[in-house]
Amino acid sequence: MDDLDDDLRRLFNDDRLDVHSEPAAVDAVLSGARRRRRRRTAVTGAVAVVALVGAGVGLTRLDSLRSEDTTGAMLTTSVSSPPPLVPSTSTYVSTVTKTVNAPPPGNGEGPGEPTSNRSSSPPPPEPAPGRYGTLALGMSEAEALETGSLIEPTTPVDADKRCKTYATKSVPDADAVIVSSAKGIVRITMPSYAKTPKNIGAGSAVSEVKAAYANAEQTGSGVTVKMAASPPWFYYFESDGTTVTTVHLRLTGGDCSS
Repeated sequence: MDDLDDDLRRLFNDDRLDVHSEPAAVDAVLSGARRRRRRRTAVTGAVAVVALVGAGVGLTRLDSLRSEDTTGAMLTTSVSSPPPLVPSTSTYVSTVTKTVNAPPPGNGEGPGEPTSNRSSSPPPPEPAPGRYGTLALGMSEAEALETGSLIEPTTPVDADKRCKTYATKSVPDADAVIVSSAKGIVRITMPSYAKTPKNIGAGSAVSEVKAAYANAEQTGSGVTVKMAASPPWFYYFESDGTTVTTVHLRLTGGDCSS
């Protein structure tokens, strides 16, 4: 082993094995190395310049794009911004219809309804002139019987039997209604509780009759009030001198004794 080490050591120390380079070769190698370093430096600088230029251009373009984007966004916002919404308002009209009974005309052209009915319910429409309930002055006997308001049997008023008398469901007197064979009903007696449209009835003072009807005419104890109607008729208020006791509706020109 020692001999091998000695041989190797002598071999490496032998000057004949050394490689001697020429001075010109050394210079050439050094020159080549310097040229390569210059080229690398130039390339590196150029790359750096290009990179810097590219970065500047990129930044400039980026700023431009950002500016354009911002401007575009601003323009878009200002142009396409919708107008403020106005809340819609709906109007409802509610219509209420109320029916009110018409007030009585107060012209004294027909008797009113019973006071008890007026106090318990709205007043009914005014009766037709010369009418009480379903019966009317001038109505024929047949028509009056069809109403069902007359109570039979009848009582003749005169010997010729031209006129007949009937009681009614509201007035039990035998002569409550007088019917002429020629002119129909000539007299209707109102119930004691009934009132005329001017609130006159049995129990009213004679002075109240005259105050309610300006054309009232007193003859004895009775008071006559003519009505402007067709056929013509009148109220006849029987009294005891101061107070009304009975109210009749009479046909003007009747041919039956009353």
